[in-house]
Amino acid sequence: MANYFDNSHIDGKQLTPQQIADAIRHKKFGVDVREAMAQGLEYCMTQAQKVDKLEQDLSNLDKRVTALEVLPNEVAEVKRDIGTINKQIDKLNLAVFGDGATEISIDSQNDINNAKKAKGISIDYDNDKR
Repeated sequence: MANYFDNSHIDGKQLTPQQIADAIRHKKFGVDVREAMAQGLEYCMTQAQKVDKLEQDLSNLDKRVTALEVLPNEVAEVKRDIGTINKQIDKLNLAVFGDGATEISIDSQNDINNAKKAKGISIDYDNDKR
């Protein structure tokens, strides 16, 4: 049988969850039991709102993790693309400069005139302007 021995009033005090349970079980007067029940319901609603917020945060975090999970594949793809581009650059360098040839730096008009000659043959680039 229930023992309603507590005849003290709550008087607007904010109770802890344990105090709420004790008040519902042992308060002698209905007004105090109702107040304890109301505070218990308010506490439950506050906790439910916190859970909703945590669920939303977890959902957002899960979306971010999912987006990050594809990055290693994308990084590997970019590395493959870089390798392909480097091979193409090497082929172009070989095609343009030949095997072991080096680039010639042109600094003056004299260098430009000398660059127009190949093995004693003068190349007339001025024909393009006519």
